[in-house]
Parts: sequence; structure tokens; C-alpha cells
Amino acid sequence: MSRKRMAAAMALVLCSAPPWAAEFSYEFLACSSGIQKLLESGPDLTALGVEEWGITARSTTKEWESATTRCVGHVLITGGKTTGKGICRWVIASGDTALGEWEMAVDGQNSWKWLAGTGKLAGIRGGGSFQWVSQGKAVEPGTSQSCRRDWGKYTLP
Repeated sequence: MSRKRMAAAMALVLCSAPPWAAEFSYEFLACSSGIQKLLESGPDLTALGVEEWGITARSTTKEWESATTRCVGHVLITGGKTTGKGICRWVIASGDTALGEWEMAVDGQNSWKWLAGTGKLAGIRGGGSFQWVSQGKAVEPGTSQSCRRDWGKYTLP
């Protein structure tokens, strides 16, 4: 085979090969403190703006040990059922960041979706779930203190 044909064949193989991605599982306990701002309150609907800051207290994945987070979003309470949606920015020990979206569904199936990242978390995709494991009495009105378990999978290119 001539060199030109060999080079063309190699280029075709390299261009058509699927991108390699590494998949990781994660599970951690994150504790946070936050504030809620009442936007509307009535007999049928209560709407709150929420903001939280937290840290992972325990992790099964080294990258997420002592990671910090800031989340913003909204919570709606309708007919005694709570739903909500927002985004969180995570910062791991190296300073790299990841952004994701959380959602609390009326059926209690909370979900998480990784959207973007920087540094070694660039291109992060995947998601999982979360559930509260403890919620303390508010230190002050309009605040919250809680811990939750997060778990799922993500891929990196």
C-alpha cells in the first residue's frame, strides 16, 4: 500500500473512531446552610427563592472530598406538595468547577444533571439523584441547615 493510501486510511480510522470517555460513579454527603426569600404566599401556592452554600462532609470519590458548592433556585409548595428547580456550582480541591441543575419533582424523585465544567471537569455529563438525610431547626427565620446524600454517574471526555 502506498504511503498516501496508508495515511488516508489511518486518518479515516482516527476520524471515525468514537470519542473515548471515562465514566465515574459518585456518592457523597453534602451539608449546607441557606436562605429562603418568600416571593408569594397564598392559600394555594407558596413560592420561595432559595440560595445555599455547602461542603461535602463525606465522599466515596476522592475528587469530591471537601468540595464546596453554591446553589440558587426556587421552591414551590402547592397543595402540600413541594417542587423546585435550580443550579449549583461545585468547586473541587484543585479549583476546577462543575455546574449542574437540580430538580425536586412532586413524586419525590429528585434529580441532578451535570451541565458543564472547567479544568479536569471540562465536558462533564451525566447525573443522578439526591435526598435529604437530615434537616435541622432553622437558626433564624428564613434560613435552613440540612445534609443530603447525592449519588450518580458522570463521564469526562
